[in-house]
Amino acid sequence: MKKLIPVDLMKLHHAEFGQFIVRFFEDFNNSSLDANTDTDFKKMFDAIQAQIPIYNSSLDQIRGSEETSKIAAADAVRDADLQALRDAVRPYRNAKTQTEKDAYVTIKMLLNQYKNVQHASYEEETNRLTTLVGKLLSSDYSSAISSLGIVKFTNHLSDSNAAFNTIFSSRYSGNSQKQNFDVKALRKVLTRDYKQMANYIVTLANVKEDPFYTDLLTILNNGRNYFSKTVLARRNGNKTETQL
Repeated sequence: MKKLIPVDLMKLHHAEFGQFIVRFFEDFNNSSLDANTDTDFKKMFDAIQAQIPIYNSSLDQIRGSEETSKIAAADAVRDADLQALRDAVRPYRNAKTQTEKDAYVTIKMLLNQYKNVQHASYEEETNRLTTLVGKLLSSDYSSAISSLGIVKFTNHLSDSNAAFNTIFSSRYSGNSQKQNFDVKALRKVLTRDYKQMANYIVTLANVKEDPFYTDLLTILNNGRNYFSKTVLARRNGNKTETQL
């Protein structure tokens, strides 16, 4: 009795699942088999192949969402730098010299204009921090930040705000032209169609004395064997009901 090598499909990451599907077509194209040998198989073969570019586009979208994490991380860095600037100013509220007292009042009044700026939208925060840094580094405030020794904190905020803007701008440029995909829905359909084809192949490999189907099953199992080992390498010992 010929069988399919079991693969715990749900344990494959989205990108791995895409590679799993593509692997069959790559192995098939490297063989001498002709998909036109069986018209029913050809229909399933073509239907699955047609879904691959769309599924890959959905993976690009996921990679885009990974960029969202980078944006959040960059925002956290500049928020921390803003807080560090505020913390560096705070000790001077009890300054001993008049120069430092005056500098403290000047910088504190400016920072008060940007209270809670870290809670604004990404675009607004970027613009307001750019304005804040521009003022702090201008000649109007150079004496005050020098007296308080907070030039480096200002520069850190300037750098992290610029770094955030670079990541944010590259992530969202051209987004209006992108199509949104539901990768889970696409994967569900692709899984269903793949299983239908796999079951068809193993059934005919068992009921027909035709090397076309036995060779097809061998090709199918080659990829299944590889990805089964991939899953086993990291699995926690629990099986899922989604095994085919």
